[in-house]
Amino acid sequence: MQNNNTDPLIIETMEEKKASTLFEEMKDDVAKYITNTLELGKLEIIEKISKASSNISYVLVIAFVALFALLMLLTTLALYLGELLQNIWAGFGIVSGGILVILLILLFVKKPIRNSITN
Repeated sequence: MQNNNTDPLIIETMEEKKASTLFEEMKDDVAKYITNTLELGKLEIIEKISKASSNISYVLVIAFVALFALLMLLTTLALYLGELLQNIWAGFGIVSGGILVILLILLFVKKPIRNSITN
């Protein structure tokens, strides 16, 4: 027969200590989980912002190059029309007038364009 010299009070205290330690460890794990989840959320937001800013930068560069190309094309058209009319000012006037007509059309149809882009 085995002699059990362990006092029941000591066993109960050890079990309480184990439960208390386990609770503290769980509390620490939950705190670490919450911290890591928040950090992951921050990193995901930073990644999305960096992707969006790189896309915006790319679009701005493309828009700048396209605008420059359009400017050169319109200048070439104005010079060509000026050569045909034998009056450079008339060529640039016709091209400028065409641009103003396009601008006025865009201003008049602003609302339908905005609605189609929004939807």
